[in-house]
Amino acid sequence: MATNEGTNESWRKLLVPGAASLVGAGVGLALTRTDKLRDSLPSLGDVGIGDLAEDLKNKLSSSVGSASNAGRGSSSRSRRTLDAGELDEHRRRRADRRKQRAGR
Repeated sequence: MATNEGTNESWRKLLVPGAASLVGAGVGLALTRTDKLRDSLPSLGDVGIGDLAEDLKNKLSSSVGSASNAGRGSSSRSRRTLDAGELDEHRRRRADRRKQRAGR
């Protein structure tokens, strides 16, 4: 009896997704091939998806532009250049810190 239940379970695992795939393919084919069904559904132009996408793009670009402009003015700091001695000292200290972390 246990093998019969296992067989039924394996068939169910195969047939249910297969049937769902076939139904979905049939519905998709019916919607793309039938002019009556295609005419009864609203077109994207009627909904205004293009206008909505354009508005969202404009809002995003304006907010990103204002955020980047505000960030530049408030957080800008001047960089000073290091001379050769300071650069060597900085590298030496960094190498020392690396050696300490490595346990040498």
